[in-house]
Amino acid sequence: MTAPLHARDIRGKGRYYGSCGREGCPLERATGDGLMSVTNAQSVIAKPALVPAAAKATAAAAWDRLPLMVATSRQDPDGPCARARVADRCGHCRFCVTAAIKAEHKNEWEKAADLGDRVHRHAHAHVLNEPLPYDPDVEPFVHQHLLFLDRWRIDLDKHVEAAETTVVSWKHEYAGTGDLWLHLPLAYDEATGKTTFTSWSRRKLWLIDGKSSLKKAANVVYADQPLQLAGLRFADEAVLPDETVVKVPKFEGAAILNWRPTAHAFIPQPSGRDVHKAFVAAVTLQRLFHSQDVKAWEQVDAPVVDEPARKAS
Repeated sequence: MTAPLHARDIRGKGRYYGSCGREGCPLERATGDGLMSVTNAQSVIAKPALVPAAAKATAAAAWDRLPLMVATSRQDPDGPCARARVADRCGHCRFCVTAAIKAEHKNEWEKAADLGDRVHRHAHAHVLNEPLPYDPDVEPFVHQHLLFLDRWRIDLDKHVEAAETTVVSWKHEYAGTGDLWLHLPLAYDEATGKTTFTSWSRRKLWLIDGKSSLKKAANVVYADQPLQLAGLRFADEAVLPDETVVKVPKFEGAAILNWRPTAHAFIPQPSGRDVHKAFVAAVTLQRLFHSQDVKAWEQVDAPVVDEPARKAS
């Protein structure tokens, strides 16, 4: 996936935001690894749905390769390819077939991540009136995005406050990039989670994060999504495209916009101060994990002590 401006991926630690190296960079104050990304912190939360999804992808991959599995079943599971470089593996021995089956769920997730990245780029380009080349895989999702904007009577010049905007919290040492700041005719009650239509001429500022999927229903949401929204919502500063720094505005509410090939769903989610407090705890926990050097932990055995000789009775 394309990294946002000022973001970089650190091996074994995930995404962090830091200085771009230019004089006057708005993130030049960042030290060490930098500011943890919002999604990096959110990833510390367990996602139970991933395990059955991985098992399903693995089982499907095994059935697709059933003839190869039968043909190689009598081979050594740790044949020559187990010690060969990936580029030098044969691709059809028992070891290679097993490796391909085990990697299938990761391949699917990488394809989904790439599609999601492309959908975001095209949706962003439309908002900014910067058209991109036609992408047949992306087109159905973009069509749903346009339907969303049309049904909420969005005037791109009047109602879009910002798109793909990096926000920073120096106090809690994190940063992230939000998809869309949009003025909608909706009021939100944080206590009840209910929305109320105001009027087409009375709009309030909302923080929106888009999610694309080929397989999930449009109304699918996850319990950890409010953490991401709260992290973005209650950051302190925003870095504009020209690298001007402004205060993050006050949002009426935050929502997930699910894009699907044949549908879309706008789903407000609780993202108040209490949720932000939980998100900050996730940042702290993830930073602890990233600071640990588990290879330095050593086994300690009880000392061997010579016992005194016993006296003869």
